[in-house]
Amino acid sequence: MLRITRTLVSSLAVFLVAGVMAPAAANASSRVKKDHPDASVVKGQQANISVEVYNRGDAPQDLKMDGQVYTVKPHQSITLKASPGTDVFADTAGNGFQKGERLFQIAPSLNGTTVKFN
Repeated sequence: MLRITRTLVSSLAVFLVAGVMAPAAANASSRVKKDHPDASVVKGQQANISVEVYNRGDAPQDLKMDGQVYTVKPHQSITLKASPGTDVFADTAGNGFQKGERLFQIAPSLNGTTVKFN
């Protein structure tokens, strides 16, 4: 009888300790997420703007956005999706612009439009 009582009291003590610790652990977890949000979540929360870029020229042109280079073939277009305020740079020299020159900045007013260059 004494052994059963000891086992019951030990089990009850373990459950009580676990019950007291669980809310503290849950609060700590949510606090960390609020203080240090995941970068992909933050990026996903920002509205992405979709802009079609058309190359009117006879040579392929490279564009650079957020460190990524995109090639637009002659007389073709690509669609860029980015957050407002993102700069798009020329990564090759073209007609009227030099390599490294900022071509345009992603803005909400450009959403769904076509930007043409050569």
